[in-house]
Formats: sequence, structure tokens, C-alpha cells
Amino acid sequence: MRPNRLKELWKENKTVVNAWVTIPSAWTAEVVAHAGFDAMTIDAQHGLASDHLTIMHMLQAISTTNTVPLVRVAWNDPASHMKMLDMGAYGVICPMINTRAESESFVGACRYIPDGYRSYGPVRASVYGGDDYFEHSTAKVITMSMIETAEGLKNVEDIAKTPTMTGLYIGPWDLSISMRRPKQGDFDDIELLRAFEKVLNATEKNGLIAGIQCPSAEVAVRMSEMGFRFVTAANDTTLLKQGAVDTISKFHAKETGGLQLTSNPYA
Repeated sequence: MRPNRLKELWKENKTVVNAWVTIPSAWTAEVVAHAGFDAMTIDAQHGLASDHLTIMHMLQAISTTNTVPLVRVAWNDPASHMKMLDMGAYGVICPMINTRAESESFVGACRYIPDGYRSYGPVRASVYGGDDYFEHSTAKVITMSMIETAEGLKNVEDIAKTPTMTGLYIGPWDLSISMRRPKQGDFDDIELLRAFEKVLNATEKNGLIAGIQCPSAEVAVRMSEMGFRFVTAANDTTLLKQGAVDTISKFHAKETGGLQLTSNPYA
């Protein structure tokens, strides 16, 4: 079976740099993949790629590079997990995991017997992964349960005991909302940082990988230094929007004789 480069990087205690993909376009996915990210995650929850055919084409585009293709599914639906893996995703990130039972249901759907209850039919997966996909997929395919609620945080030590799970992935925005913090996704919020430490401790105790969604490359570096080994450092929509804003701002600044115009990238 094709090696999973992310697991090889983790064996060397290196941080995997991930890009989040929200635009439903194989071309956009291919362009971002060629930038050199270790992994790319197609967001089937909040991203705009909702139909299976579009997601498969995006997986194929990412596969033109060495970047490892992952999918963040819309919900904890076993049929969805199996479909994404059958299409060739080399890992699944599942949102809103609150209990160990929910985590075990998610991970079990990604594993064949005896490790789970995944139905057999790796149509594209066996082409991308290799003819021995069935025998080795449990060892190669990544599963990450998202911790993004106060309940999930409370139960994180139990969730971290889920058999064959790869890691835990923090969604800071939903987590901060659930924790009733005054600001969403504030990476300087002491209480939110304590929550991050709690997840890190749970992963360390159980030999798991800790991952986190970051708003920028600078924050991703901070989180890597904190101990996270899977950091999302970029979002394709944000990259496109910021690039467009920067370009037009530079043009107008030049046009007006060097006057720097300001623009809100989130307007």
C-alpha cells in the first residue's frame, strides 16, 4: 500500500503543515497542492464542495502531488466516512465528537474487521493506495476526532482512548463558542489555551497526534512550538481573498503616489 507520508513525518516528530480547501474546484485544489503542503483537507462540512463527484475530482487533483489528501466530513455519518475513504481520501477528520462512543463509531466506520465495521468496496482507494489496501489500511489511513465543544473537552481523556484512532483535532472557533468565551478563536485567551493543553496532555498520554485549526502561518508556528504536530496554516478562500485585496491595495497606493490605502480583508 502507498505509504502515508504524514505518519512517516510524525515518526520523526515533525509537524505536518495542512491546507484547508473550501472552494469546490479541482483546479484550485491542484494549484494549492503544488505549493508543497504536507497535507490538504477538503472541507465537506463548511466548505462548498458538497457532492461526491466534485470531491473525488479534487482528491484526484491533489494526487498529482505528494500532498496527502484528507477530508473533513460533514457529520459523524458512517456512510459518509466510508464513501470518502472509498474515493481515495487517506484520512478523515470528524467534527463535533463529544463522547468516546461517538469517537468509536467514527473510527470503526473507517476500519475493516476486526478493527471496525467498514464495508468493503475501495473502488478508487485501491487504485490510489494499491492492491493491498485492504490488508494495510488500518495502519495507513488517518482518523482524527474533532474536539470543539465543552462536552468534548470534558470527555477528552476518555475520547483519547478510542482504539486505532490517529489523533484529536481542535476546532478553536466552535470550542471557544461552546466554552462561552468573550471572543471567538482567540489564541491569546488563557482559558482557551488551557483547553489546548488539556487536549495535548490527552494525546501525549495515549500516543496520539494533536492537531489544530489556525488562522495564519504565524499562529501555526506557535501551535507547533506548543506541541501540535498537525497544524492547518492556510485556507484557500482566505489566500485568494487576501491576495486579491493586497493586489488592488498596492495598485491604488501606487496610483495615488504612494498613499497606503487600508482595506478590511474580512469585509
